[in-house]
Amino acid sequence: MKSNYKYVLLGIAGVLMMTLVLIFGLRALVVSIANQRTCEWANIDNIELNAKIDIPSIIDSDCVYLESINTKKAYFEFNLNDFDADHYIEVNKLKTLDSKHIGVDFLNFNRDSLKLDRLYYKSRNGKKSNSYVLFDKVKGQIWVSIQYAD
Repeated sequence: MKSNYKYVLLGIAGVLMMTLVLIFGLRALVVSIANQRTCEWANIDNIELNAKIDIPSIIDSDCVYLESINTKKAYFEFNLNDFDADHYIEVNKLKTLDSKHIGVDFLNFNRDSLKLDRLYYKSRNGKKSNSYVLFDKVKGQIWVSIQYAD
């Protein structure tokens, strides 16, 4: 009878250990993605974690990491046929841009997008990074700039 309790306790301890290893492993993966600087591995996930914005299905993109200024710049274009821009603006808490002076240099930014009635932005200052997102509602394009603190 005592040996049954021993096996049950060992089983519970084993399950708890595996659960802890799984939790800490997943946390390490998320931290690794958040700390990525390159544009190859987990680029969209890194941008989503640092800029706190969702990047839906894309049809085109470009990205560059400038090591000299510790900044990642990315550009994404969405397929407007399957995309609800108003819902996207609401969910990501984007604000209407009210000035043509953006103050941030974006990758592949075309000045013909500077029509204030269709541009939305989100600015975020965090402990590990600062980000600025600019979204063109009509063209379905988004520009992201993330400056890493370290």
